[in-house]
Amino acid sequence: MCASFISLHAQVVDDLTVMEGALEGMFEIERPIIFIPEDNPPPPVPLDGGLTALLLAGGAAGYRQYKKRKG
Repeated sequence: MCASFISLHAQVVDDLTVMEGALEGMFEIERPIIFIPEDNPPPPVPLDGGLTALLLAGGAAGYRQYKKRKG
């Protein structure tokens, strides 16, 4: 009985060692590498046509509501 318990315990310890080796480094967070060239900055982003159209449509809807209430 004691010998089988010792062999079972040894097998569990071996399984845990294999599992620890498989999980090693899996949950460590690495810092992301961000490369931004200093001599070539990103270009400025203009307002695109979709945003301009959205602003114009909102203004038109507001003006229409204003005219409707005013009479």
